[in-house]
Amino acid sequence: MTIVYTKQRFPPPPFDQEVALMQYYRALYEGDHAEIFPRAGKVSKDIVFVNKRVGVKTWKLEKQVVDVNRLYVVVNFCSLVAEIPADLINRALGNISADAEEGPELEFVSNVVAASKPNEKIWAAVTQHQVDGLIGYRVRRDAKGKVWFEWMLGDRYFPHEDGKGADIAWIETWKDKNGQPESYLRVERQQLVDDGLSVQQLVYKMDDGAVGDEVDKAAYAERFSVEIPDDVLLPGVTELLCGAITNDETLLHPRGRSALRNIDGIQEEINWTITRDSIVFEKHGKPKLAIPKMLWETVAQNNLRDYGSRFVRNADLEVVSYDENKGAIPQYITWDAKTQQSFEHVTRLIKYMLAISKTSPQAAGLEDGRGDSGVALLYLWIQSVIKAEAIKDKFDAGIKDAIRKCMILENALGGASLNVANPVIEWGNMLPKADSEKDTEEIAKYEGGVQSLETTVRRMHPDWSEEAIEAEIQKIQDEKAADTLNPTYTQPPRVMV
Repeated sequence: MTIVYTKQRFPPPPFDQEVALMQYYRALYEGDHAEIFPRAGKVSKDIVFVNKRVGVKTWKLEKQVVDVNRLYVVVNFCSLVAEIPADLINRALGNISADAEEGPELEFVSNVVAASKPNEKIWAAVTQHQVDGLIGYRVRRDAKGKVWFEWMLGDRYFPHEDGKGADIAWIETWKDKNGQPESYLRVERQQLVDDGLSVQQLVYKMDDGAVGDEVDKAAYAERFSVEIPDDVLLPGVTELLCGAITNDETLLHPRGRSALRNIDGIQEEINWTITRDSIVFEKHGKPKLAIPKMLWETVAQNNLRDYGSRFVRNADLEVVSYDENKGAIPQYITWDAKTQQSFEHVTRLIKYMLAISKTSPQAAGLEDGRGDSGVALLYLWIQSVIKAEAIKDKFDAGIKDAIRKCMILENALGGASLNVANPVIEWGNMLPKADSEKDTEEIAKYEGGVQSLETTVRRMHPDWSEEAIEAEIQKIQDEKAADTLNPTYTQPPRVMV
């Protein structure tokens, strides 16, 4: 059962509600809180009174409505909730290679990894996965035989209800001869049929957000100078060449849920509490000058004589006369606010947010996050590490599945005979350790016989090239071989015959 796009708005149901939630959580992550929280509008406008000159010596007091959006303070802890798992996983992802010591699979997987750049893009993928609750991936192959996989946004991946297909849909916008925008819906449809996997390219005209009729894709490609692959049938392929990684999915939400759910209300309360204090400081925090009534009358009368209106400016009080018998020294009045309870309220709200989102206070910088050893640091960050480990396992399976699909695509289109299997992904520690502590652990694993020499050298020197690692392994092996050729001679023990 395929998805019908024509004569309805995009995205089609039931994906429209999911995409709307994704847009909401993206605004929450990006800090666009003034657009999504209702109380932000209460401080968006304010009325002020200003003096305006209406003549050479005439001033008029006018009322103006000014925009004061700057008063809505955003302290965006939601971005921290999404980015901490990405930071930990980004640090842990290591080498990716085929599960073989030699052969064409080893070279192919190496080329796929070089073209896909998973180490460079893992941070963005995990962050978007946390914000949207879903991130998709698909495999690609160009005319030169280059094969890779790419991440794509969750609001572009639409699986079919029968589980035998999926659509990758997105909107492209162009300008016509008059400079007016034109929008088109592009769809890549993958569907399992009796003979294998069918991959189709579809193009629809869009009008004011609604999907119109299908247009000729060849004419579309020629008009806008875009490259559209031909429809193809891949015989013998029994699985889709795309997929998705979900976050916190349930039976009611099989496509996953955002990691920012349930904390948006707390984020809004944090913003509003800090904004409320900021407004008070903005209006009352500046020192105000208190002057005697007689002095004010004198200055106002002089301005009436000179400018035709009674008012007092700050500049008028820079130099004033002082009557020792009637006057009083002008004084500055400062406002002392007690805001301790507000700050404590914000701190409590932040801790509630971190607890709900499974984020350690140490990771958020609210408490000391330094440990005397890697084990001590792990226990301080344990809540965030447990969360990141669960996300890492999903990305481990997703990356392996994507590279395995690349091998299937190469066999189908490139005529190769690769042994289709999951690659091997090396994951390191999510939290930093001292070099001496890390080296001691790796050496102990090697001497205990549970880890090879190559793995030990690779983990102790993760920034070395393959040539440097091989050279170091050869040096160690040569030194061991030399030691066996130089035995130590000892005298036999003395005995009595």
